[in-house]
Amino acid sequence: MSVLVYRDKSIAGAAAATLLAAQVIEKPMSVLGLDYSEDIVPVYRALARMTADGLLDWSDITAFALSEHVRADGAQSIASRMQTLFYEHVNLDAGRRFTPDAEAADWSVACTDYEDGILRAGGIDLTFLAVGPDGSIAYNVGAPELAPVTHVERTQDGRVVTVGLGTVMGAQKIVAYLVGGDKAAMAGQILNGPVTPQVPATYLQLHANVVFLLDEAAAAQL
Repeated sequence: MSVLVYRDKSIAGAAAATLLAAQVIEKPMSVLGLDYSEDIVPVYRALARMTADGLLDWSDITAFALSEHVRADGAQSIASRMQTLFYEHVNLDAGRRFTPDAEAADWSVACTDYEDGILRAGGIDLTFLAVGPDGSIAYNVGAPELAPVTHVERTQDGRVVTVGLGTVMGAQKIVAYLVGGDKAAMAGQILNGPVTPQVPATYLQLHANVVFLLDEAAAAQL
């Protein structure tokens, strides 16, 4: 486990973009697990700029989104946000971009199909995710037990299809992003506390190749 602390979220974002860019360059056929949150919007913008400058080629990359809102519940889709923010600006083939089903007659089948798609791709090489202020990862929130695979979570904003803890932990590498003062109260527990399903991000401590990126605001209570 590596923990890197940067002066501010701008520098932390540049560091995250550099790690993802290195993965794309070192393994051009990588399979990526990509999260979406407002915290990591600058990271995708930085990657888009690198691509526009001719530094990155995404043509053989495969990307799996970590979550998607259930369309019937009315929230703006994560796929549409990623399309505008990132996919429109890089040459990642539409046939290599995957997102959990936003509408399904049978959610258990849809979730199983998503897991099967990841397996057919050879598994995820690198997962990039934002850790929530409550220690959530993707939309896996604290609970007595955590689902290991893709499933439907109920949130205040409606249902979300999200990869499970086992799916996250199955990646060869994980880059976990914590920036902002709202992460400070939980950062110590996430990095050093007991592993507990009440704080899903604590399980990342057990991963053999995880990098935590924080800014000084998030690390203020470490």
